[in-house]
Amino acid sequence: MRKSISLLAAAGSVALGLTTPAAAADPVFPLIGPSAVGLRLHPGTPTGVAKESRLVFTLPEPAAGDVAQLPRGEVTFTVDLGKLAGIADVRENPAVAHPECVRAATTLVCKDPGTAGARPGIDLLIGAAKGSADGAAADLAVTATLPGATLRPVTTKVSVGGPDLVMEKLPLKADLVPGQKQPVALAFANTGNRAAHGVVLELAATRGMEFVESYDNCVTRGGGRTAVTLCSFEGDFAPGEAWELADPLTLKATERAYEDQLGYGIYETGSRPDAASALAVPAGKGTGKTLAVKKHGAVTSKSATDLEPGDNRREFAFRTANTADFVATGAIVPAKAGQTVTAEFGFRNQGPAWISRARVGEAPVAVARTDVRVPAGTSVTKKPEACRAVNADGSERTAQQQLGAPRYFCESAATVLENGKEGYAFELRVDKVVEGAAGKGSVSVGEAGPQGVTPHRFDPKAGNNTAEIVLDAKGGASPAPSGSPSGSPSPSASPSPSTSVSAGPSHAATTGGAAGAQGGNGPLASTGSSAAPLALGAAMLLAAGGALYVGFRRRAGRA
Repeated sequence: MRKSISLLAAAGSVALGLTTPAAAADPVFPLIGPSAVGLRLHPGTPTGVAKESRLVFTLPEPAAGDVAQLPRGEVTFTVDLGKLAGIADVRENPAVAHPECVRAATTLVCKDPGTAGARPGIDLLIGAAKGSADGAAADLAVTATLPGATLRPVTTKVSVGGPDLVMEKLPLKADLVPGQKQPVALAFANTGNRAAHGVVLELAATRGMEFVESYDNCVTRGGGRTAVTLCSFEGDFAPGEAWELADPLTLKATERAYEDQLGYGIYETGSRPDAASALAVPAGKGTGKTLAVKKHGAVTSKSATDLEPGDNRREFAFRTANTADFVATGAIVPAKAGQTVTAEFGFRNQGPAWISRARVGEAPVAVARTDVRVPAGTSVTKKPEACRAVNADGSERTAQQQLGAPRYFCESAATVLENGKEGYAFELRVDKVVEGAAGKGSVSVGEAGPQGVTPHRFDPKAGNNTAEIVLDAKGGASPAPSGSPSGSPSPSASPSPSTSVSAGPSHAATTGGAAGAQGGNGPLASTGSSAAPLALGAAMLLAAGGALYVGFRRRAGRA
């Protein structure tokens, strides 16, 4: 019997061992680098120097809130140059600071210490080797190691020779008024040494700009902040030649225009340099009109993969004489001493203009600040993530003093659409009800300043930039403060008395981010295409305290 028990115990130990979880694997991250690079032919003369292209390889920058974050530490990059012999030469870029690198026979090994606040990476220059043949190609592979993480390698296809599409600069007028139109006289050239087999025109216009004409070989996708139109052109575009549009293309500033941008570029069909516009646009049917190009002349400025992608695309910024009326939204809060209430404050944009401070490649900047002064007799027990506590005079408080403050600064999104709204839900404990003006709080919206807010230069009605927060101990239906609809109470599931107040009317939410994608049925658009949109913004709704506040872009969160 004792032997049987021992065997059972041993079997149990084995079973338990089999169910013991293994150590968690290291998080996996991809290296970031170009998928392909084209090189200009080497001059071939004894003193000739090849034109070099820049190659940058970095670790990714995880988005805020990602569960897996890159650990800090020294990163070792290894560049395999073995397949490039006789095709291309690679060296460190002397114009930028770079980690220490050691060159072996066929590798370049660089160590980046992983300095806080900077993404580890390497910056290289690559040019065609002397004697390399037109059309020669090889792979350049880059691997990296980082303690505590697994880094996926990246391979760049290196080729010698090819087309080089160059977009000419447009002579556009920058200062406009809503409704104004101007022609878009696009022209481009191939300055490479080989023909481009079909091209795709990209037109990325922000919300306040739109194209008047529609063509069957063009498709528009996107909406919200930016709409991207792609137009396809078949045929061979020979080196040394230039082209221009053969049909009219007109850009109009809409009634919602304010500060807007137009991006325009030309790419060879099937070899787009960015994922957002990687698909060629199939010709469709609809208007019966096709946008065409015609020869513009010969290229005189300079002599597979585009040789110089940096000149394929250009940007233009517009400033429109328009206004946007930002209106503060306060609330009337039915509350009694001892209750905990959830109330929402913020602002709405009554247009007509949309306002955006989002720029591609730049950190987002808030369009507006909302200055919330808490009603006397109440204490904030939960605040939105977009808001930070300050003292009564606007001076900063520590991270440990974020609850119970007399005042809060709330930063908006980088884009607020016309008719867009921003709301910030606070949980307030009513310690005592202070009657009259002494007990009122306030909500103000405007440009961020050292001590609070000042009126925006685009806002013509500063009088409605402030609204009241009123505690209504009687629970009556007294009129709401200027610019702020009255809230309605709703019982709480909490054991303690609680009220939830919405500062906005009940209708579909309009956000400060990008709206949903719209189909290809607008100007320049052809239906039925599968072209990918350029995503430059996203809408976000966050719920606080279990309540849904309809009509506002949710900016709530825990302290």
